[in-house]
Amino acid sequence: MTDEVIRLRKVGTEAFSEFTAVVSSTDAIGALREIVASTGEYLRVREQEQSKRAAIAAVQELQAERLAVAERALQLYFERSYAERADTSRAMFERLDVAIAAGDPQLVHAVVRGVVELAQSSPLAGLEDFGRLWAQIGTAESPFEL
Repeated sequence: MTDEVIRLRKVGTEAFSEFTAVVSSTDAIGALREIVASTGEYLRVREQEQSKRAAIAAVQELQAERLAVAERALQLYFERSYAERADTSRAMFERLDVAIAAGDPQLVHAVVRGVVELAQSSPLAGLEDFGRLWAQIGTAESPFEL
């Protein structure tokens, strides 16, 4: 095979500058090997990056599921807690009506104190271990089911 002269363009900082290079058959084979090796490296890196993206998507899906479970658990807690509070406050106000109707100032005072304590308490007060519960939701060691 004979050497061929080809014109190559090199991108400079200001403009294209042309130069002439002599490419031998050995150089062409080396270039082909470089193309094959670069393509193989590209495909390997591409596969690794696709695997990483798949792993990230799986973690993202798990976290979304954890959030959904935690959200539902909190909703159930609030539904139960506020239902209990509603029942308790309704009963307290019924007792207050009875105490007022009976003219019993001690019972009125006790019921009003109970209403105030109920109003001051938070449904979240019973959730001091919620952070630990959240850490366990969705783990293989401690699956959380509703």
